[in-house]
Amino acid sequence: MECGDCTVCCTLSVVKELEKKVWVTCHLCKDNGCSIYGKHPKSCKEFECAYLQGGENIELRPDKCGVMFWKKSDRIFCGSMIPGVPVTEMALKQVASFKSQGYSLVLFKKGEKLVFRFADGHDKEEISKEYINLLADGYV
Repeated sequence: MECGDCTVCCTLSVVKELEKKVWVTCHLCKDNGCSIYGKHPKSCKEFECAYLQGGENIELRPDKCGVMFWKKSDRIFCGSMIPGVPVTEMALKQVASFKSQGYSLVLFKKGEKLVFRFADGHDKEEISKEYINLLADGYV
């Protein structure tokens, strides 16, 4: 799977090697993607949004559905809502799919409180502790 012309992760991801924070577009991101692709930082090389991990449906590509989803752990998926891009029905179906597969979901939206969607059988306190690791990653 390829990104195509989607560059959402260049804004919504944290890149520690470049001291790039979430919600700020990377200075290396140009119209056609990363200007140093192939020499880009390790964290960028290792990051795969949920679309890249198994996306066969172009409607779930972040720039198309309004949310960049990624797997945080064996129990948590995260989703960052793209400012100014409406969340599609397909993205909402993906949220329901994650829950039905046994994943809890943490949704981020710039300037707003986090939204938790707990999967059945997940201990809210345990999931919240796992979420603390997101704080250390710089996503909040």
